[in-house]
Amino acid sequence: MESKVRVLVVDDSLISRKYLRRILEESGKIEVIDTAKDGQEAIEKIKSLKPDVVTLDIEMPRLNGLDALKIIMKDHPVPVIMVSSLTKDGAEETLQALRLGAVDYISKNDVLSFKSAAKEARQILIEKILSAKNSRIRGRRLKAKATSIIHKEKEEKPEEISQGPKKKPEKLDIRVVAIAASTGGPVALEKVFSELPLLGVPIMIVQHMPKTFTGVFANSLSKVSKIKVKEAEDGEELRSNQGYLAPGGMQMTASKSGSKYIVRVSDEPKTIYTPNANVMFKSVAETFGDKALCVIMTGMGDDGFKGLQEVARVGGTIIAQDKDSCVVWGMPRKPTQTGLADFVVPLDKIASTISKIVLGR
Repeated sequence: MESKVRVLVVDDSLISRKYLRRILEESGKIEVIDTAKDGQEAIEKIKSLKPDVVTLDIEMPRLNGLDALKIIMKDHPVPVIMVSSLTKDGAEETLQALRLGAVDYISKNDVLSFKSAAKEARQILIEKILSAKNSRIRGRRLKAKATSIIHKEKEEKPEEISQGPKKKPEKLDIRVVAIAASTGGPVALEKVFSELPLLGVPIMIVQHMPKTFTGVFANSLSKVSKIKVKEAEDGEELRSNQGYLAPGGMQMTASKSGSKYIVRVSDEPKTIYTPNANVMFKSVAETFGDKALCVIMTGMGDDGFKGLQEVARVGGTIIAQDKDSCVVWGMPRKPTQTGLADFVVPLDKIASTISKIVLGR
């Protein structure tokens, strides 16, 4: 029988601590070994209890979540999931926490809500904690060897993994780049966009995020990149050298209207993770065919795989992030293991691989 994931819950609200403990322990897969009411107490308990995962509130007295996180990552590295509010300030603080080394985040508003959607949010929280236990944290994360194509672990049989790229990157007739990520994605995407040149094609991006976060994240990507990124708006034209980030809680697709390619934003179809990578990739396959370049990056679960099957069927090109450089090797796993991906590369080679395929350099 698999041992339970040992979690330390950190929150200054007694009610929040009680609710989170109950939600997590009801899963049957998680044991809340203790709670802490502020960052200082959290650091002391992490040192003595050595939890598998920590949930960490941001706004707390004595020592807040961000300051505590800096100390945790430096002195006692452990997978940390931030518990944040659904506000613009909360979004900016959460992105900063991810840059400091947090693995993921949850919305306290959603998880502790009494609305019908709370059940789904709680299930996602549980999945995030289970994934976080085996995630790559600060010190190991985002630092793959440049020569690595695919990292094999002892428990994996050789035949379960694709034996590297099928071909060397070369210039193709690409009309769109579509990128999807989840856990670990914000920091990884910032790295990719900081290294991308102007590509002369539109870039569509799906990052699993709540509604109030995506506008802040689009601005964050724009600040580090030559490519300007905005939240996608329904009906707008897909323009060259422009990035389109799917709004949180909405689906983003591509379609053709006359001679123009346009973005569609809708609340349909309903999926667990919204925005959804499968929905975007399928639409890109239908709209651009073999002129689509799709990139699947770090994230839990397998969102994107079915969509990429359609991309491969019509002759599109697929890049998967390699296992070593993923915070969680979930979304790229199946495309890699089944040989669906044309290129499997570490994070620090994704931008250059895209550039070689789109620009030939």
